[in-house]
Amino acid sequence: RGSSGFQVSVPHVYPSFPNMSDAAPDHRWALAFVAGVALGGLLVATGMRKKQRNDTDSILYHMRDQRIKRTLTPLAKGSGQPKRSVTVHVPATSANIGSGYDCVGMALDMWNELTLSRANETTITVEGEGADDIPLDDSNLVVVGVKAAFKAVGKELPHLKYELRQRIPHGRGLGSSSAAIIAGLLAGLAITGEKLDITGKEELLQLATDIEGHPDNVAPALYGGIQLGLYSGSHDRWMTKRVPVPHGLIFVIFIPTFTGKTSELREVVPKTVDLKDAVFNMGRLAWLVGSLVSGDTTDLREGFDDRLHQPYRGKAVYKHLYPVMKAAYDAGAIGAYLSGAGPSVMAITSGGKGDFFTQADHHARADAAVAQAMQQVSKSMDIPGKVYITHPSSTGAVVVKADPPYSTPLVMYNGET
Repeated sequence: RGSSGFQVSVPHVYPSFPNMSDAAPDHRWALAFVAGVALGGLLVATGMRKKQRNDTDSILYHMRDQRIKRTLTPLAKGSGQPKRSVTVHVPATSANIGSGYDCVGMALDMWNELTLSRANETTITVEGEGADDIPLDDSNLVVVGVKAAFKAVGKELPHLKYELRQRIPHGRGLGSSSAAIIAGLLAGLAITGEKLDITGKEELLQLATDIEGHPDNVAPALYGGIQLGLYSGSHDRWMTKRVPVPHGLIFVIFIPTFTGKTSELREVVPKTVDLKDAVFNMGRLAWLVGSLVSGDTTDLREGFDDRLHQPYRGKAVYKHLYPVMKAAYDAGAIGAYLSGAGPSVMAITSGGKGDFFTQADHHARADAAVAQAMQQVSKSMDIPGKVYITHPSSTGAVVVKADPPYSTPLVMYNGET
């Protein structure tokens, strides 16, 4: 936190080795080489690496009115050693990016932590954001996720100690519910020592979506990056695909102190739209994805115009939305939109290079000016809140500590795993 009062998060990157292609190239090669030595040949490792590369591409779409019901056969694939305790980190997410209503979401460098331990009795403790509002019983979404994980692998749920450290604001359009679900699922699987299939099935994503009802937040929470997606009728499952994030983007979030309830906010969005509005968003979404894929952010702003939900939510509920967005654009933002169902407003700037405080680029960076402008407008409208400046996260949820550890004297993993 600098003298300006802006909160900054240091990039929090962990290679997610089970989904090897989401890791940095150096990590993929190192892991493939070690696997090759262990298995007796580089050729085998290369084949595995080629196969796993297809696992990475992830998409996120949801048809929120369609809740998929499925039954997973109990699995014991890749069975490993059960753990006494595990710690996982899960990122915040921002859905409904610009014109990508109900089909585009992104992971942010803002993290919740869950430590799950075997115990003689079940207890839940919570500290941090929303600690007083989070239920301490079976309705807690972390517990729901853990139960689903044990059920999916055919294991009986034991007594467990849940320790939640919350950094993602609740009910602000930053994916706190999805983070809880993914944390429970990941920690539950890790402590059993079991794995779920990913190639051609994405079983963990299906479990998460069945609980959440849609994948636009759970997919980036699980895989990281920007996720674009759909429900595939031909495959009868949710499918995910990653959209590249241009280097140097900085995300400035105005987070009001009040909350928004997604179910109520959906009521103000019309169930049918004019063809011209549908075509408007189709064109802008194609522009948004094209700009991200090409890395050309010169006119990225065009991809953030929306006619499907922002005008209705801005008029009926969030009076601050368009004034805060305009202030961000006037101060130099290259994109701005309502994050998820709100009330948080996201602005995007470019020019990020190195550390926020020790390396300055006054010609390219506008994040501080955008943050100040958003604060000033919200204050003038008597909308209390704070500004959070961060980056997108290329990595999704990850196990950062385990007892007993996954690491051996010959093969070391990240963190304390």
